[in-house]
This record gives sequence, C-alpha cells and structure tokens, in this order.
Amino acid sequence: MSHIEKNIYIPKELIHFHTSLSHSAEQVAILKPVKQPAFLHESKFAGLPFLTNKMEHPKDNQNRYMLFLAQLNFAEIQLDHPFPQDGILQFYIPQQCYEREKLHSECRYFKVQYIPDQVHYNEFIHDFTYLEDVNIGSFPIQQEMKLISKTEFEPVSAMDYRLNNYFKPEIMDAPITLDDRSFQDVYLESYLAAEHKIGGYPYFIHQDFRKTSPYLQHYDTLLLQIISNDEQNIMWGDSGIISFFINSKKLAQCDFSDIYFHVEEY
Repeated sequence: MSHIEKNIYIPKELIHFHTSLSHSAEQVAILKPVKQPAFLHESKFAGLPFLTNKMEHPKDNQNRYMLFLAQLNFAEIQLDHPFPQDGILQFYIPQQCYEREKLHSECRYFKVQYIPDQVHYNEFIHDFTYLEDVNIGSFPIQQEMKLISKTEFEPVSAMDYRLNNYFKPEIMDAPITLDDRSFQDVYLESYLAAEHKIGGYPYFIHQDFRKTSPYLQHYDTLLLQIISNDEQNIMWGDSGIISFFINSKKLAQCDFSDIYFHVEEY
C-alpha cells in the first residue's frame, strides 16, 4: 500500500501510475450508515425529514406523499467547493417507484430540495401523523440510519468514462502482475467505487451512461450514490444502485433545479 500526494490509496501493482492516479483524484465523502435514529436535522437515510413550519412534505405527480430517501447536512460533511458548507439537502422518490411491476420510466419523478442554513432550525414540523397511511413495504431502505461521513480523495473510478483521459485504452488489457492480471483487472479491484458517497467518482454496474453523450456529460458531479447492501438492509430491485448527478457550476450556486436521477440494476 502506498499514499501519494492527495492521500489516495494506490496498490503496489499500480504504483508506476501514481502520477496519473493523483491527477485524477477528486474529493469524496464516504457515507457509513449506522443503525440508529438520527435527529431531524442530521444526515440520514430514510426516517423522517427536517421540514420547517413553512414547508410541505413533497408530493408526486399523483398527489401522493413521496418517500423520504436521504438527507445530507453539509455542516457535518466537510466537503470543499463546489459543495455547500452548510444547509440541508433532501432526496425524495415516489411510492410507485418500488412496485416491481412498474417500469423505470415511472421512477423518474423525484424531488431534491435544499434548505439553507439561514432558516430557523427551531421552527420545524414534529407531527408526522400525515404519513401513517404511506406504504413503505417495498422501500429499499428498511430503517432510519444516521450517516457518518469521512472525507478523502479517490482516483477516477474503473467505470467512469473519464478513465480514458488519464490512461490509454491500449493499456487496459496489458498484463502488469506476475500472475498475468491485466491493468483493468487490478483497477477494477482497487477503484470500483461501490460505496455510499457524495462527490468523487461513481460506480456503474454496466457502463457510464454519460460516455457517448455530450449533453449528459453536463452532469459532471456525483451528488449522492446509494448502493445495495444486504447487511444494511438496503436493496434496490435486484441489487442495484441509485445515483443523483448535478453540474458542478450549478452546485456551486446551490441551484438544485437540474438533477439527473440514475437507476441501474443487474
């Protein structure tokens, strides 16, 4: 194991590529869900959201209350620009998104909302009885979990389309170990990026959806990634992932009006 420049992890098999790995490195907050209740204002998966008295719980296009997926309190997370230094960001998705007979196209309705730190955190909703009839039986996160974050740097992930910006395609199949494992084999083992996270580089099961689309490359920043994890009782469909992407310039402006919601399953 070696740590070069931005304190990134580099396995011994890739030590000769440390310059490219370091140049590609981006800040990331790795999220660790802890199976315990969180205060309303804290970072969490599932549970109950922080809503001020002037806010309403988001509804979907069928006028049903949306399911509260995650909440990020940036005062706890400590990421640098372009991420906010404070305020609360929330993610909601519709109830019908988890009925397996539904198509993914019906999951595209979602809500991301930002609550700046200027609001009075002591003026919040504490009566959630209006949610008693909401069906959460198929919700992918089965219990509220407080999020503990750890900020670090990580190199470009194995499935990110920008990998080719740092490593030539012809090197991918070249053997680099004594047992003839290829560069790509080692890279997949080391930098798959399959974690709950904010920022950094995304994980994809099949391929980066932005690879061949200049329009989709506009969504250059990973806002939130949630992966399936049996031990944490998090499961999207057949062991899938859900991710939210944003443009870095809009993120710097705390403009969360243009988000790309990505769903992928095996």
